[in-house]
Amino acid sequence: MLNLNVGTTLISKEDIERLIFLGTTLSETASILEISRPTLYKLMREYGIKHQKFSDISDQELDEVIRAIKSNHPHVGEVMLNGHLRARNIIVQRHRLRDSVQRVDFAGAQSRRTSAVQRRTYSVPFPNYIWHIDGNHKLIRWKLVIHTAIDGYSRFLTFLHCSNNNRASTVLDLFRKGVNKFGWPMHIRTDHGGENVLIWEDMRVHKGVSSVLTGSSVHNQRVERFNRDLNCNCRNVYAPIFYELESLNMLDVDNRTDLFCLHYVYIPRTNCTLEEFQAAFNSHSISSEGNKTPVHLFTQNTCFPMPNSATSASVTERSPES
Repeated sequence: MLNLNVGTTLISKEDIERLIFLGTTLSETASILEISRPTLYKLMREYGIKHQKFSDISDQELDEVIRAIKSNHPHVGEVMLNGHLRARNIIVQRHRLRDSVQRVDFAGAQSRRTSAVQRRTYSVPFPNYIWHIDGNHKLIRWKLVIHTAIDGYSRFLTFLHCSNNNRASTVLDLFRKGVNKFGWPMHIRTDHGGENVLIWEDMRVHKGVSSVLTGSSVHNQRVERFNRDLNCNCRNVYAPIFYELESLNMLDVDNRTDLFCLHYVYIPRTNCTLEEFQAAFNSHSISSEGNKTPVHLFTQNTCFPMPNSATSASVTERSPES
């Protein structure tokens, strides 16, 4: 976390570089650090920080990076590709990325233009106001479940993990790891599944009875929209491989030994894909938020005021009964 409210002597070089990399302007950076712009310029000179907006990378090198990303994430589009680049500390102009995609994946770029998604209005007041938590079961045929938590304000993914079970203890472990990294949410939003009972209890203990909201996953807009990207970039990568193994009689989903071997090989690979996808998703630009990224929105707005009784999120689900 940044050293806020403590004077310039405790503002590190890493603090400034991190904010600049997130895409904040120098004015925004100075505001977040609670210093004046002249003081920021002075610190940048002392630390030897140059405000270079774009990376020094040739078209050929950029194409090679894009090709490598597409080999592991074949269905990603231009916006998510930009997120993958940012996660690799590569920042390029939009037109250069677009040109590279045209050179590397022309057919895919054309097909993605026909699949635009309409979005509904959604708004909550600040980061960690509400986390949307869900389990994706698109790989359940092979006893694999992907658990997700997404911050309602910033769309920042606080955890994303593939497991070989849907137990409440597994979800609780992922939730607590997310809390340890990013702090407690004021509310959580889940479906009615029994895998969520332990995190309901955890939230009630730490944030009160009204901190838990439940409802159908299909009406959980943040999760619903994210699952579309998740299915495209994970399920559509691994399900064809597993079906192919079955067609070759190399995998029997009713055989425990076969499933153990599948999990031994593919759970680490799936989680590697998910880690890359999480980093890219948290670094992708959001047009409706001035092209800021989820990590930018989450970090920039972490210091928020406590809400009054009139402040509420746009959710209508009820708390599950104790």
